[in-house]
Amino acid sequence: MAYMKLVKLFALAALASSISSLAASVDVSEIDGVIKNLDLTSFPNSVGPRRLPGKSTFADYGFVRVKRAIAGAEVVRDDNSWSMGFRIVSANPTSLRLCFYDRALGTPGDVFVPTYNTTSALLISKSQRGAWTAKQVPAGFKNCKNYPEVA
Repeated sequence: MAYMKLVKLFALAALASSISSLAASVDVSEIDGVIKNLDLTSFPNSVGPRRLPGKSTFADYGFVRVKRAIAGAEVVRDDNSWSMGFRIVSANPTSLRLCFYDRALGTPGDVFVPTYNTTSALLISKSQRGAWTAKQVPAGFKNCKNYPEVA
Protein backbone atom coordinates (compact mmCIF):
# COMPACT_ATOMS: atom_id res chain seq x y z
CA MET A 1 0.00 0.00 0.00
CA ALA A 2 2.78 2.44 0.90
CA TYR A 3 4.59 1.42 -2.30
CA MET A 4 1.55 2.42 -4.42
CA LYS A 5 1.35 5.80 -2.70
CA LEU A 6 5.04 6.35 -3.41
CA VAL A 7 4.59 5.43 -7.09
CA LYS A 8 1.65 7.86 -7.37
CA LEU A 9 3.68 10.59 -5.69
CA PHE A 10 6.57 10.13 -8.16
CA ALA A 11 4.14 10.10 -11.11
CA LEU A 12 2.56 13.36 -9.94
CA ALA A 13 5.98 14.95 -9.44
CA ALA A 14 7.03 13.93 -12.97
CA LEU A 15 3.82 15.36 -14.43
CA ALA A 16 4.25 18.63 -12.56
CA SER A 17 7.84 18.85 -13.72
CA SER A 18 6.93 18.32 -17.38
CA ILE A 19 4.13 20.90 -17.16
CA SER A 20 6.36 23.49 -15.50
CA SER A 21 9.18 22.91 -18.00
CA LEU A 22 6.75 23.40 -20.90
CA ALA A 23 5.33 26.53 -19.28
CA ALA A 24 8.83 27.89 -18.80
CA SER A 25 9.61 27.32 -22.48
CA VAL A 26 6.42 28.99 -23.84
CA ASP A 27 7.01 32.62 -24.68
CA VAL A 28 4.07 34.98 -24.09
CA SER A 29 4.74 36.53 -27.51
CA GLU A 30 4.07 33.11 -29.09
CA ILE A 31 0.67 32.95 -27.39
CA ASP A 32 -0.15 36.51 -28.45
CA GLY A 33 1.07 35.79 -31.98
CA VAL A 34 -1.30 32.84 -32.29
CA ILE A 35 -4.20 34.89 -30.90
CA LYS A 36 -3.54 37.70 -33.35
CA ASN A 37 -2.35 35.82 -36.46
CA LEU A 38 -3.71 32.24 -36.58
CA ASP A 39 -5.42 31.77 -39.97
CA LEU A 40 -8.62 29.93 -39.08
CA THR A 41 -9.28 29.26 -42.76
CA SER A 42 -6.13 27.12 -43.09
CA PHE A 43 -7.47 24.07 -41.21
CA PRO A 44 -10.82 22.38 -40.48
CA ASN A 45 -12.79 24.08 -37.69
CA SER A 46 -16.24 25.51 -36.98
CA VAL A 47 -15.52 28.76 -38.85
CA GLY A 48 -15.65 26.80 -42.12
CA PRO A 49 -19.40 27.19 -42.72
CA ARG A 50 -19.20 30.92 -41.85
CA ARG A 51 -16.17 31.84 -43.97
CA LEU A 52 -16.19 35.37 -45.28
CA PRO A 53 -13.90 36.90 -47.92
CA GLY A 54 -10.91 38.66 -46.36
CA LYS A 55 -11.58 37.24 -42.87
CA SER A 56 -9.21 34.76 -41.24
CA THR A 57 -8.36 35.58 -37.60
CA PHE A 58 -10.11 35.09 -34.27
CA ALA A 59 -10.95 38.82 -34.12
CA ASP A 60 -12.32 38.76 -37.69
CA TYR A 61 -14.90 36.20 -36.57
CA GLY A 62 -15.86 37.93 -33.34
CA PHE A 63 -13.63 36.00 -30.93
CA VAL A 64 -12.63 39.05 -28.92
CA ARG A 65 -12.75 37.98 -25.27
CA VAL A 66 -9.34 36.51 -24.43
CA LYS A 67 -8.39 34.45 -21.38
CA ARG A 68 -4.65 33.75 -21.36
CA ALA A 69 -3.20 30.71 -19.63
CA ILE A 70 0.37 29.62 -18.90
CA ALA A 71 0.83 27.79 -22.22
CA GLY A 72 -2.12 28.99 -24.31
CA ALA A 73 -5.38 30.89 -24.35
CA GLU A 74 -9.13 30.66 -24.77
CA VAL A 75 -10.99 33.10 -27.02
CA VAL A 76 -14.75 33.57 -26.82
CA ARG A 77 -17.07 35.14 -29.38
CA ASP A 78 -18.49 38.52 -28.45
CA ASP A 79 -21.99 36.97 -28.20
CA ASN A 80 -20.75 34.16 -25.88
CA SER A 81 -21.99 31.52 -28.32
CA TRP A 82 -18.66 29.91 -29.17
CA SER A 83 -15.24 29.26 -27.66
CA MET A 84 -11.94 28.30 -29.22
CA GLY A 85 -8.68 27.79 -27.44
CA PHE A 86 -5.26 26.32 -27.72
CA ARG A 87 -2.39 25.00 -25.68
CA ILE A 88 1.13 25.14 -27.07
CA VAL A 89 2.47 21.58 -26.86
CA SER A 90 5.93 22.43 -28.18
CA ALA A 91 7.71 25.24 -29.98
CA ASN A 92 10.75 25.78 -32.16
CA PRO A 93 11.90 28.84 -34.14
CA THR A 94 9.85 27.96 -37.26
CA SER A 95 6.76 26.15 -35.99
CA LEU A 96 4.48 25.42 -33.04
CA ARG A 97 2.51 22.33 -32.10
CA LEU A 98 -0.90 23.25 -30.75
CA CYS A 99 -3.68 21.36 -29.11
CA PHE A 100 -6.68 23.31 -30.46
CA TYR A 101 -10.15 23.27 -28.88
CA ASP A 102 -13.36 24.37 -30.60
CA ARG A 103 -16.76 24.22 -28.92
CA ALA A 104 -20.24 25.64 -28.90
CA LEU A 105 -21.37 27.24 -25.65
CA GLY A 106 -24.84 26.99 -24.24
CA THR A 107 -26.62 30.23 -23.48
CA PRO A 108 -29.58 30.77 -21.16
CA GLY A 109 -32.81 30.06 -22.98
CA ASP A 110 -31.33 27.65 -25.52
CA VAL A 111 -33.89 25.04 -26.51
CA PHE A 112 -31.16 22.62 -27.56
CA VAL A 113 -27.91 22.09 -25.69
CA PRO A 114 -24.99 22.61 -28.12
CA THR A 115 -22.93 19.48 -28.73
CA TYR A 116 -20.11 20.76 -30.97
CA ASN A 117 -16.87 20.01 -29.14
CA THR A 118 -13.68 19.13 -31.00
CA THR A 119 -9.97 18.84 -30.34
CA SER A 120 -7.34 19.10 -33.08
CA ALA A 121 -3.61 18.47 -33.01
CA LEU A 122 -2.15 21.22 -35.21
CA LEU A 123 1.27 21.97 -36.61
CA ILE A 124 1.44 25.68 -37.37
CA SER A 125 4.05 27.73 -39.15
CA LYS A 126 4.40 31.33 -40.22
CA SER A 127 3.43 32.15 -43.80
CA GLN A 128 5.24 34.73 -45.89
CA ARG A 129 2.53 37.28 -45.09
CA GLY A 130 2.97 36.80 -41.33
CA ALA A 131 -0.10 34.70 -40.59
CA TRP A 132 0.19 31.40 -38.77
CA THR A 133 -1.14 28.64 -41.04
CA ALA A 134 -2.08 25.26 -39.64
CA LYS A 135 -2.23 21.64 -40.70
CA GLN A 136 -3.98 19.01 -38.67
CA VAL A 137 -1.73 16.12 -37.65
CA PRO A 138 -3.81 12.94 -38.17
CA ALA A 139 -1.89 10.90 -35.57
CA GLY A 140 -2.14 13.72 -33.01
CA PHE A 141 0.53 14.25 -30.37
CA LYS A 142 1.36 12.25 -27.28
CA ASN A 143 -0.64 14.62 -25.08
CA CYS A 144 -3.18 15.82 -27.67
CA LYS A 145 -5.38 13.48 -29.69
CA ASN A 146 -7.83 14.56 -32.36
CA TYR A 147 -11.45 14.30 -31.34
CA PRO A 148 -13.33 13.16 -33.20
CA GLU A 149 -10.58 11.12 -34.79
CA VAL A 150 -9.39 12.16 -38.24
CA ALA A 151 -10.70 9.78 -40.89
